[in-house]
Amino acid sequence: MQRGRLAPTPSGHLHLGNALAFGAAWLSVRAVQGELLLRIEDLDRGRSRPEIADAQRRDLEWLGLHWDREVPAQSTRAYTTKGLPTYLCDCSRKQRLAGGCVHRKAPAESGAVRLRSGRALIHFSDRAQGPQAFVPDQDAMLVRRDGEAGYPLAVVIDDHRDGVTEVVRGGDLLEPTAVQVELYELLSWAQPSWLHVPLLLGPDGRKLSKSHGSTEIRALRAAGVSQEQIWGALLPLLGCAGDSLEGAGFVAARVQGGALLSPDLSKRELS
Repeated sequence: MQRGRLAPTPSGHLHLGNALAFGAAWLSVRAVQGELLLRIEDLDRGRSRPEIADAQRRDLEWLGLHWDREVPAQSTRAYTTKGLPTYLCDCSRKQRLAGGCVHRKAPAESGAVRLRSGRALIHFSDRAQGPQAFVPDQDAMLVRRDGEAGYPLAVVIDDHRDGVTEVVRGGDLLEPTAVQVELYELLSWAQPSWLHVPLLLGPDGRKLSKSHGSTEIRALRAAGVSQEQIWGALLPLLGCAGDSLEGAGFVAARVQGGALLSPDLSKRELS
């Protein structure tokens, strides 16, 4: 059975960019009568809030993005680097960018756990954007200095143990997929299929975030914007017609790529 997942991070309320990616994940798995999981990715304990996770669940349900079951949140899970080539590094980001890290040859006594990458180029295929080739991040951080697992490690382990067979997410994560592919290969695990949807930008040309409050689902709902208006604006970006998820006729190859300005769904523009 095909199995996908919705994986919101509860550090900010859901916005149109999230809705686009989660809509694609819902459509993709429903097109093959698969199973959809909800997993709260709350590893960043300093920014994650339970009340925001609850609000995200309500937004997903209002959008019609119903899931089949919820799996344990990341904050309740344990992670290990067993089976991976790693070393300790206590360099600052500035030192690493300047090429000053010496810990590959002489590991530090403490610090972050980094992957000892052995690949110059990683190849994988994206269901919408075709063959990809990226140089992986130089020795990606797998465990932070505070002992918390980093995103690349956590998401690979979680998707494997949750039995996820397809990963659908925003285009900003296309290049970082290379590190995850390398981890799958090093662990001899079957990797999921990949599908990256357009990255929506705000009027300032930056990736949508909580700073673009007018694009938050809760703000649009409060302004009188309907679920149909939201999907009517987003579904064409996924190669679908209409204003409803049901019967949208999803085909991965029709998904647009690149970065696009977020549609303006303010009540003033709709009136």
